[in-house]
Amino acid sequence: MTVSPRWRKVLGDLEDAPVRATLAVLSMAAGIFGLSLMATSYSILDRELAATYAGTHPSSATIVLDALTDDFVETARGAPGVAAAEARPLVQGRLRVGAGEWVPMILFVVRDFADLRLDTFAPDSGAWPPKPGEVLLERTALAVARAGVGDTVVMKTPAGPETSVRVAGTVHAAGLPPSWMDHVVSGFVSWDSVMRAGGREGGALRIAVSESPGDMGHIRDVASRVKESLEAAGGRVVRMEFPPPGKHPHADQMATFVFLLGGFGALTLVLSAVLVASMIHALLAKQIRQVGVMKALGATTGQITGLYLAQVLVLSGLALAVGVPLGYAAGRAYARFSADMLNATLSSLAVPAWTVLAQIAAGVLVPIAVAAIPIHRASRITVHRALGGDRGERKFGGRRLDRALAGIGWLPRPFLLSLRTTLDRRGRLALTVVTLATGGAVFVATLNVSEAWKRALDLDAAARRFDVSVRLSKATPIDHFRNAVLSLPGVEAFESWAEGEGALASGSRVSLVGPDPASKILNLPLVAGRWLEAGEEGVAVVNNAVVALDPALVVGRPLELRVKGKALTLTIVGVVKEMSPAPVAYAPEATILAATGQPAGMARTLRVVTRGHDAASQLAAKQELDRLFEREGIGVDDIQPLADRRRAFEDHLVIIQSALLLASALVLNVGALGLASTLGLNVADRTREIGVMSAIGATPRTISRHVVAEGLLIGLLSWAVAVVLAIPISWLFDATTGRIFIKAPLDFAMSPRAAGIWLALVVVLAAASSAFPARRASRLAVREALAYE
Repeated sequence: MTVSPRWRKVLGDLEDAPVRATLAVLSMAAGIFGLSLMATSYSILDRELAATYAGTHPSSATIVLDALTDDFVETARGAPGVAAAEARPLVQGRLRVGAGEWVPMILFVVRDFADLRLDTFAPDSGAWPPKPGEVLLERTALAVARAGVGDTVVMKTPAGPETSVRVAGTVHAAGLPPSWMDHVVSGFVSWDSVMRAGGREGGALRIAVSESPGDMGHIRDVASRVKESLEAAGGRVVRMEFPPPGKHPHADQMATFVFLLGGFGALTLVLSAVLVASMIHALLAKQIRQVGVMKALGATTGQITGLYLAQVLVLSGLALAVGVPLGYAAGRAYARFSADMLNATLSSLAVPAWTVLAQIAAGVLVPIAVAAIPIHRASRITVHRALGGDRGERKFGGRRLDRALAGIGWLPRPFLLSLRTTLDRRGRLALTVVTLATGGAVFVATLNVSEAWKRALDLDAAARRFDVSVRLSKATPIDHFRNAVLSLPGVEAFESWAEGEGALASGSRVSLVGPDPASKILNLPLVAGRWLEAGEEGVAVVNNAVVALDPALVVGRPLELRVKGKALTLTIVGVVKEMSPAPVAYAPEATILAATGQPAGMARTLRVVTRGHDAASQLAAKQELDRLFEREGIGVDDIQPLADRRRAFEDHLVIIQSALLLASALVLNVGALGLASTLGLNVADRTREIGVMSAIGATPRTISRHVVAEGLLIGLLSWAVAVVLAIPISWLFDATTGRIFIKAPLDFAMSPRAAGIWLALVVVLAAASSAFPARRASRLAVREALAYE
């Protein structure tokens, strides 16, 4: 096959510099791999998670009644605007996972497993449906329950005895959050289940609207009409709940990490393309005379530009052949990992054709766009300047930096030459440092975010100076258990506060808590205003989650709630920040008791201070309290050590941290290749110098050592830049993750440990990236080096 002279020139240049061409291909392949990984995983997850959740037929609203009958369900189904209605009572209790150790449990009662209409789920393993003495656990709950299919577990409702139930099988309920994240065992039982006997369950009625399922206003209107119909039929509605329309419980986490991955995938491609442009520019600098000859023979600027752009095109094609298949495979693997984390099932791993076409287009167009300017600028050189050998380079000594380096007498001369070459190519140096520093900044920021969450959880623990929280099944006179609780060996003190629940005009629920203003176990950090004062009424201190619901709820404004069907208006006197997404308003005890109609001297929750404050002491106190309340015949909904609460919170951060670490690894990969490329180009630029050093006695080991030192210098520069860049990136990540989990920006924190880890890592990367260029420099023959053009 005959190859035209132009293509012989293109392929010949690449063949003459195989190492440079290989680094260029690897750099672009790394960027394309990152983009392909992100695009593949995003296209799969975006489609499959939406389809999986929509396939559960999520309910639009839940109406809780004090008693639920089949007649009420039929009434709801006949209401205008209702597409479907189904009873789904809840049995709340605990499941025993060890001697004296229990975990919270929520069981959904199903009327007919063969006729699921809303919030559906599918068999996963074992038997279906469960018998009265059996339970189907959500598949992610097995690990939390420490049980397997066929095992017998012990469950207990607040008002019922301990009951042995067989795990008949597992189901996949894509609409529920993973049990390992919330540390709650979720399952499903039949209408005649033994767990309903003597239990306390919510009369939950779920409905779906027939039109505009994404319109919250319409959903509320339909729910209000259903409520009116139920009350007209003799029902008493306790409350109504409105989940975000069509939104998975962890949709915010999913959106955040997909956004982060997509952004950094595009960044890796751009950085790798810029590195390739730098390499092409270096090639042009060596071929100025060839450009002059071609122009003397009649070649136009456009033709010469086309020759070198063709080289970029060939490199891009090779990079696409490497990067796209690897990115596709990695993207599918990451999609499976993310789906498992979010309790979703991927029915298909197919990638839309537009995704592949977009990757190919980006892999070709981005490098060409980045390389076009330096190629066009070099191609416009005049014949006289090109053949005259003037490459526009300054001679050593013409810059202030050169003279400063020449005046340093305590450094070895070979190293000074290496340092001069590194600093002389300022554009190349800046590009390499910025590329490597960007990956390092994301890595440091990821560790900074982890440190910020750790500090925030530590501060929250310091603000909540109790160790175990207890929730009783019903309000109980404090005098019935005060002395018994205080007599326990592991208990030092406890407090019990008035509590209630209200709703904003939007329908959002707000918990009411009435602590003693002088409490020694609650000291939440104030964002604005002040804390409660003794003797006052009609005021409230709200947390950041309340403000997130309505930003107008600031100090001095009224907080208008509906409590027990009556209006309650409180003046906001303060705003506090706490590690909870749940809206809470702290108000005087007398105000809450009057609004809820509760008598004084009763308790539903206890905050217990243990004598030892570590996890072991908390667990021991939990077991003591459990045995005490069982002896006293007092039903318990839950006893939770604060250490368990903290672990549950940390588990929610896993998927975000994995996305950030993956993103930093991708950029670091490009940065390491960029460093190797820069060192290789610097060695090529210093070929004659290396030949002179070898001729006057420099050993290969000496030359190799100075190339490695040059790499370490660039690595240390990138470390310093990364630490600075990590500041705004950390602030952005703190704000983003804080708004997801606690509805407020996380306090900014920098971790010296993160900077130290990155310093050690960048030294290893620099040494590894320097290895091949150093070996190549040490093996240059003197005669070839001195004859190098």
